[in-house]
Amino acid sequence: MNTLFVTLRQTLGSPRLLWLLYGITLVLGLLAALPFYNTLKVEDQNSLAFLNLLNGFDYTIYSDFMHRSERAINPLFSVGRWLGGLYIFLSVFVAGGILLRFSQTRPRFDIGMFWQACSQYVGRFLRLFGVSFLFVLAGGGLWLVLGTLIHIALEDKFTERGLFWVGASFFALFALTVTFILCIGDYAKVLMFREDERGALRAFGRAGRLVLRNPGKTYGLYLVMILTGTGLFGMYFLIDEAITMNGWLTILLMLVVQQSLVFARVGLKVWSLGTAYAIYGILPKPVPVVRPMVKQEAVVEPTPIAVSEEEKSQPPVD
Repeated sequence: MNTLFVTLRQTLGSPRLLWLLYGITLVLGLLAALPFYNTLKVEDQNSLAFLNLLNGFDYTIYSDFMHRSERAINPLFSVGRWLGGLYIFLSVFVAGGILLRFSQTRPRFDIGMFWQACSQYVGRFLRLFGVSFLFVLAGGGLWLVLGTLIHIALEDKFTERGLFWVGASFFALFALTVTFILCIGDYAKVLMFREDERGALRAFGRAGRLVLRNPGKTYGLYLVMILTGTGLFGMYFLIDEAITMNGWLTILLMLVVQQSLVFARVGLKVWSLGTAYAIYGILPKPVPVVRPMVKQEAVVEPTPIAVSEEEKSQPPVD
């Protein structure tokens, strides 16, 4: 746990990095939010029904609006999907710069070196993202398929409550598998950064063996990060329930709370990757297996036999 506090101090000691990543997230959010806002402003036709959504979600208002303005809204969903892909790419892109920050001893944040590290490692990390994504599909998809098949097989034998617990169990296995693979992916990034490894699949395999040999110090701390993020969302929902948005002051207050949550998520991501960097440095690395050398039998060359001149002149005997 001491490593968590050390890396937390390093994270909080890099405010320029945190504000830079928050600014990128804010810009992407505005690229999606502003078109939605302008479209909703045109399509609502000065209706006051949307004000009721401030007090809670009303499906009737949503369905009526989508029935009338679906053609105008659908293109915005497509833009949102593209921006989601761009956000994933930027998350992979900035990983090299974040790792560089935790490898530096000087307190000042150099934005030029940050972008240089991002560009240098983005190719490797994109290949690693592809490998991790395939493992997520294989590992997580396995539990989803098994859960669906078992749910169908037990549908006539179990009550709704029993089927719920069956589904919850398989979803828990799915979540544990996916988070475990993502944890390995973080340590694979650190391995590629610290050891200049270029093979994504090889780095993922080495990181997987490292995590399996030290599950408490690696995956255990990764779960702590996940629980911390879950706790932040829980606090947000409690605040959202406590504050009734019935005026501009409360709306502004909730906006501040929402952006504080976004900033905290950015810091949590930096903290998690920095923790993986620190933990990798103190864990014993597996000794590479040395293959035994195969002894080759010595080839004995025949010794030439001395032949006299008299024997050379004699004809060969059949």
